[in-house]
Order: sequence, then structure tokens, then C-alpha cells
Amino acid sequence: MPINETLKLEGTKLVPINRFNLEPAKPSNSFATDLALSPAIFTVVEHPIIRSINLMPLVVDPINIIEYFPLINNSEPITEGTVMEAYQNDNLHFTFPVIELLPLQNTIFYYEEVLDKEGKVHGYFGTVSLSYQIKDAAQNIKLNLKEVVLNLKVRDEIIKISGTINADAKEIYFQLKDEAVKIAFLNLVSNINELKCSVELYFEFKGYSKSQKKMVIAKRDFSNLIGIPIFNRRLPDFKLSALPEQSILSEPLFLKEVPTTSSISASALDDNQPESKLHASLQEEFIKSTFILKVSRVINYPLVQSLDNTKSLYKTISGGFTNNPFNLNDNFSQFQQIFVPGVNFDKLSIYKSAVQPNTFLLIAKKYYIARTNDTMKPCITTVFHAVEEGTSLSEDISKISFQFAIGPDLSNFDLAKLKIDLLNNNFLDAAVTNSIDNIQFLYPNDVEAAYEISGNHFLQTAEISTDGKYFNFMLTTTNLNTASLLINALNNSISQYANLNFRHKEIKDSCTIDLNIEKTIGELLTAIIDNDNKTIKFENKSLSKCKLNGILCIFENNRVNFNSTLFNKFPLLTIGKLGEIKLNDFAPSNLADNVKKIYCDFDSIEDISAEFEQIVSKTTNYNRYIQIQIQKQHQKVNKIQLELLVFETGNTFGFEKIKSTFSIPILFNFIIKNSQILNTQISYKIKYFDVNDNIIKIKEDNFNYSSSSIIRILKHNL
Repeated sequence: MPINETLKLEGTKLVPINRFNLEPAKPSNSFATDLALSPAIFTVVEHPIIRSINLMPLVVDPINIIEYFPLINNSEPITEGTVMEAYQNDNLHFTFPVIELLPLQNTIFYYEEVLDKEGKVHGYFGTVSLSYQIKDAAQNIKLNLKEVVLNLKVRDEIIKISGTINADAKEIYFQLKDEAVKIAFLNLVSNINELKCSVELYFEFKGYSKSQKKMVIAKRDFSNLIGIPIFNRRLPDFKLSALPEQSILSEPLFLKEVPTTSSISASALDDNQPESKLHASLQEEFIKSTFILKVSRVINYPLVQSLDNTKSLYKTISGGFTNNPFNLNDNFSQFQQIFVPGVNFDKLSIYKSAVQPNTFLLIAKKYYIARTNDTMKPCITTVFHAVEEGTSLSEDISKISFQFAIGPDLSNFDLAKLKIDLLNNNFLDAAVTNSIDNIQFLYPNDVEAAYEISGNHFLQTAEISTDGKYFNFMLTTTNLNTASLLINALNNSISQYANLNFRHKEIKDSCTIDLNIEKTIGELLTAIIDNDNKTIKFENKSLSKCKLNGILCIFENNRVNFNSTLFNKFPLLTIGKLGEIKLNDFAPSNLADNVKKIYCDFDSIEDISAEFEQIVSKTTNYNRYIQIQIQKQHQKVNKIQLELLVFETGNTFGFEKIKSTFSIPILFNFIIKNSQILNTQISYKIKYFDVNDNIIKIKEDNFNYSSSSIIRILKHNL
């Protein structure tokens, strides 16, 4: 990651430019890497996802009660007894409340035997149940329990079980099956510290902290550099001469990593940020963030030999017990692969948990660029890091950073349909009345699977961080040729491929990364349910056209209905366009019940080539866009190869077009340094091939991109 943290303005908030608005990760993932070597029983970290800087000043209203938040000091360790001041109120101090864990209703462990059709014991189902209390006080930090994990101890490893939370009743349940039932019981009654199980509770709370990095403010959205074709934006007009001081400040190209002899003053920065009232002297700001508190508790209740077994914390269907009813099987696999009818193996691998009921590990075979949850734009950004030397009129690019997020090719519709398929094909452990809500899906990052990237030099050298089920890539280069090649690949829908290999205990699986701006995953549509008028409205939130193929509808009685024929003639949904259906046409038999959830099956129609002409004549002093148009050729021409050389940088590029794609322009993008003396010549060679791949003609020419932005390959007589 860059040394400086670059921020962009979104409404009244500054958010990090390299943070995409994806769905939140599990709180436990925040501790998986940073604190894996030395797990603490009481630890606070900043949430990796939810963070922003609110630019609005704190308004003191004497009528309403002001809600204050603690000020987190990054330089001091936080313990249970730490006292923290309130942000903007030195007289108010906060402490963490006391967390208590107790057996739920005099029962810590309950299990039942599972019989087969012959009446023989064929496994176990069990539950570890707890109640938790947050002892509130007037000056306690307000905590919200988001996740609980039960750590079961076996030889040389830990088995993690995710729990369910009933926040209203302050109850926690861990559902177990088979070997996990035995392990949990032996952990709970063990007298050996190394074999005692523990519970991790992850609470969220709001607070302020002072940034440890100097923040560089970017007024403009960086996505206009690489996302132009998809986002349908026009680049601003620029002169080919060097940018003046004020213009440099208004563009996101002025990013310093080291102190330079810049003549840009604090007042100049302030003048260029009028709407946010930012000051250069206040770049180190207090940041409002969501923090995560991790509380670990060992839970251990030895068996008490008593004549009255009803008082035991360990129970089965016949009451309490004080003996050990289990023999542990050391040879078991935590996940077992299953094959579900209707689910293509080349799309998804499914592994069923052997320790937790109705829990499945999913490994998608394809990973694509993800879209943000709010703007529905592809999560890809290009940042040009430039350095201005003194008062000169030339700037050099110090480096170029590509930031993008990839995720598994699994839509919400795919996941909902998979839950129904698992239910219909008897892959669930017990009768589930609401399979949509009670089946849990895990992803490789959730089980801390090891991963590696291979087969692509660009991606192998990138910095990678996990974000829930997503991977964030940060690729930085000082090589203009390398940067130009990657931008060209994205702008011309030429995929960059790589292998993503996972390893987790006995599991070894792999998938393919397909990095292509036209192949993105994520939701595009929002469904507005009107149960009173019995209608459903659909709105396309993205900038791409969308074809709705069908919807999966879940009613309040948990009945499921899928309809695709209704959408055979449904119009394409463009940005902001609403589509509407009547429930009477969709599922007349279920009209007595209200609709609970909607899952849309859709195709995104992304065509960046259709938008080339809107942006090819626009440029920046660092980024050049040239369009290559191939006119109708002689019938003997079956393929054309192009070789281009940029004189200014010596960068060379090669393209190939087959006959069926001649009409689709090529968006040729390259990066140069900004200077007053500039060679604007490009030489190019065109090779014409026949159907047998024989060269039938070679043509060479030069092109000056300062006078035109279009290279036309004309029809020639052969």
C-alpha cells in the first residue's frame, strides 16, 4: 500500500480511496492474521471495512442529548480497565463494561443420539448454550455483539464453530454434530488447561482515533481514469502544456510520498477544497471508525459426581448425566466434498461440514472483479502518483497503482437456489423449516484457508489482503510500459487470467481469476416489495443494461416460487429505469401470503466498446487515449495484427483482430511523462493475413497523437 493514504470525498465524508464498499467481513477475520501468533483475551482493533471521516462539525444542541464516543489512543494498549476520554468532551470518560458468560438455564451441554432406519446409533446432534450479560453503566462503551466462535481443542489444531446470537434474550447457541459433540463434551469437562475450549465474542462499537498517516485529499473520483468506458464519464479537457499549480491541485495526480520543494501552500489547498472547508494544516484528522472488541473466555465445567443427576449441567433427552458417554474418533475430516444435482462441478465445489449442522464450505471456480454495494460500479481504481519539483512546469510520475477487488462468481440468486437444492436433495442434517435462513455458507477466507496466486506476473507481484469472501489487490509499478499493458487489457476487454489455489487441512482446490472489466460480479437490481398492492418493482442501480431472466420469491410461510416465463418479453432495464410485475401474474396461488425475500436472476449487458467515441478525444497530461478503427476490409483479409511503438517512452504494444471483430474499435491507452518538450509520434505496422494465416500485405506508417486521436486502418486493394 502507498505510504500516504489517499482519501476521496463522498457527500460529507472522506473515505479511503483504496477501500471498496463490499459486504462486511466477519469480525473474526480482522484478528485472523494480525494477532494469530499471540491471541489476546481482550483486544481492540479497527474494523477493516467500516471507516470514514465525517467532515460535518459537531453541533451542540442544548435540547437533545449529544451522543459522545470514546477517543482511542493508538499508542497505548487497551485492557479491560482502560479509561478513555470522550471525543470533544475531556470531562467525560468511558470504560468497557464487564462481560459475563453463564450456562443457559442450568444447561451448558445437551445432546441426542441420531438413529438410522435400523434403530442403530448413527451419530449425534448437540448444543452448547450460554447466556451473556453486558453490565451496563452510565459511562460504559456501548457494545453490539456481532459474532461468536467456539474453539474446540484437538491434537495440534483448533476446530472453530460459529454460533447464533439471540440479542434480545442475550443467548448464544453453538450447534454441533457427530465428532464435534464428543470433542465439545471432553473439552468442557477437561482438567487440563490445554484441552479446555474457549469462546470468542466479537463486539462492535463506535469511536474516534487519530490517524497515524499523513492523508492526501483527492477531490475528484479516481474511477474516471480507468473506469471511463464502463462509467460513461467524459474526461475533462486539458491543454497539452504543463498544468499550472492550481490545476494540479484539483486533479488526483498530486500525491507526494517524500517531502519536495513544492510551492503549493496551505491556502492554495484550502482554495481548492471550498465545499469541505478543509485546511492543509489539519490533514492529520480524528477519524470516526467502527472498532471491534474481542473478548475470549475459557468455559470449563467439570463433571460433579452426585446422586441427583438432574442438577448436572450436561443433559440428554432422559435428563442430566455425570459420566462420559463418548469414545472419540481421531480419524475424521472436518469437511467432506458433496456433489449436488444441478450444480455444475466446473462452477462450484461444495464441502459439507462434519462438525457443524447445515454448514457448507463453498469454493467457486471463477473469481471476477466485484461491484460496490452502493454505486454498483466495478471495484477497480487507478492512481497516478506524481511529484512536482519546485516551481518548474513539469511533473514526473513516481509510480502507478492499480487497486481492485475480486470475488467468487456466486450471486445472491445462486446461493438461494443452492439452499433449495440442498434441501430437496436431502443434504441437510435435520428437518429445517426455513432453509434460506438456517443454512450457513462459508468461504475459504472464513476458515483461514491458505492461498497462492500463480500463472500471472501482474497478480503474483501484487499486495493482497482478504476482505470477507473477497480479495483486494494492490499492484504498484514504476514501469510505464507495464502500466499501459494492464490498462489496455482492461479497456479492451482482454482478460488477465491467473490461478487461485486454496489449501485447508485435507482440502486442496483451485479456481481461475478472470480479470476483465466486462465480466463483473455483484448485484445490480433492487427489488421493492409492495405487499399491500401485491406488486414488485425492480430498479437497475448500475450504469449497465440489465436483462431480468427470472425471480425466486420467498413467502412468509416459507413457500418458494420461481418464475422465468413471465420475463421472456420483459424489457431491458437501463440505469434508473423501473420495471414492475403483479404478484397475481407471478404466483396467484400464494397471494394470501406476503413476500419476504426476492432473489433476481439477471444478466448484465456490459459493452464498453459502444462508449469509445465519447472519451477518445479527451486526455490528461499523463494518460493518452487513442482509438484504432478498422474499416471494412477486402474479403481475402481474415486477420489483422498491429504493432505500435510510442517514440516518447519506447513502449511497444501488439493487438490482433479477427474478421468478426473488425467493427469493434480498439481503445489504445499509454502513459507518458509530462514535459514541455514532447515527441508525439507513434509508428505502427499493420500485417494482413488470409484465412490460412499467410501474410498477404504489410503496411507501415506514423501517427501524431497531438493532432488526432483516431488511427484509421483503411481498406486496401490486394
